[in-house]
Amino acid sequence: MLDAAGLNLAMFDSKFRLDATFYYSRTLNQFFERQLAPSTGYTSEIFNGGRVDNKGIELSARFSNTWGDLSWTTYLNYSINRNTVKDLASDYVDPITGEPAPLTEMIMASTSMYQTRVTKGGSIGDIYVNTLKTDEHGYIHVHPIDQTVTTQPDQWIKVGNASPKYNLGWGNDLHYKGINLGFLITARVGGIGISQTQAVLDYYGASKQTEDARLNGGVIVNGRPIPAQDFYQKVGSAGQSGGIGAWYVYSATNVRLGELTLGYDFPVQKWGGFVKGLNVSLIGKNLFFFYRKAPYDPELTASTGTYMQGIDNFMSPSLRTLGFSVKVQF
Repeated sequence: MLDAAGLNLAMFDSKFRLDATFYYSRTLNQFFERQLAPSTGYTSEIFNGGRVDNKGIELSARFSNTWGDLSWTTYLNYSINRNTVKDLASDYVDPITGEPAPLTEMIMASTSMYQTRVTKGGSIGDIYVNTLKTDEHGYIHVHPIDQTVTTQPDQWIKVGNASPKYNLGWGNDLHYKGINLGFLITARVGGIGISQTQAVLDYYGASKQTEDARLNGGVIVNGRPIPAQDFYQKVGSAGQSGGIGAWYVYSATNVRLGELTLGYDFPVQKWGGFVKGLNVSLIGKNLFFFYRKAPYDPELTASTGTYMQGIDNFMSPSLRTLGFSVKVQF
């Protein structure tokens, strides 16, 4: 089921335009794969179930005007989406026993320090991580004698969602006497990511933060330094095993220069001939970040699937693209 409402507004001789869409959708009977106990003789089963509701807003505002030889177009895009798992499998029947066994939570993807779970009342993309032991005040427990921490690899807590709170895009196109300049700034605001890459580098002492900790006399925990090697070999990950995900949670918020173009329209009409137009442009994409906290590009993903999101596991770095284009009109 999909319900949507839209608004299209034009003002000031269509120099300003506003487009807005508000939507609500309900998705039923999705595909789920549930892991089964080895004693059943099967590894997993696939069934239909669940109800997921989505609601969101998409806004686009554009302004264009010309002042003599100068023309300017600026536009802003905004989008937000929220989803809620209303039901998982309330009428599920165990295929082995034949007894009703309603499901309210399923682990859809995991590593040694990261899980994506679907939970009734939660959202698609919820991320859970394992933790260090804490005391009754919520501080990390540090042994008073040997100054070491204690891991709790089987205790999982929800730390957020891989999806952004909202996305923004701001673009501009300027033209002046044949010179064209355009740029696009994009922002992803909110959401979290987990870096297993950083955990592996820390475990082997190959990251900058482990070097800084060694040079500074240890890792600062609860305001005091503790031995760096023991700490990072507990919270870090030895390849695909170990690791404490709570130590590697990063904000996925980032703002970048998504595209920049600079071009020139040659006045070929003055030269005569059969060429009616000629434009040469330099083009750059994904040039640099204005803001980023994560040690990787949060827009990259380890999977194109629904559930293995928000995890960095030795992914290829994002690419900056530089090039040029030539457009000829006859």
